[in-house]
Amino acid sequence: HFEQNIWREIKKKGLITYSKDDEVRRQISNILMLLLLPPEEINLAFADIIEDLSNINEKFLKLTDYILRTYIEEALFPSCFWNLFSLIGVRPKTNNHLEGYHGQLNSHCQTHPNLWA
Repeated sequence: HFEQNIWREIKKKGLITYSKDDEVRRQISNILMLLLLPPEEINLAFADIIEDLSNINEKFLKLTDYILRTYIEEALFPSCFWNLFSLIGVRPKTNNHLEGYHGQLNSHCQTHPNLWA
């Protein structure tokens, strides 16, 4: 949801046209990678992102203000709800391993197998 909300705000604030620029794309990626940082490093990393984006265009201050209000400083959603750092290496983020197992199983079975076969 974090990534979806960031992209939704980028579109809502009319900043999507800037995402073609390599430096802007890099900074948007940095925002999305906040998910993977240790919680104590998020504020410092985001301060660097704010500085870089504001040097590119002042319009990005609306986006960074939204992120600060919603996820970092005033935190409508504190980092304990969206930060994934503590989960790195603990469990898979997706269920692809289950999908692979079921795909393999389905390739060996007919659509309507005979129970007595």
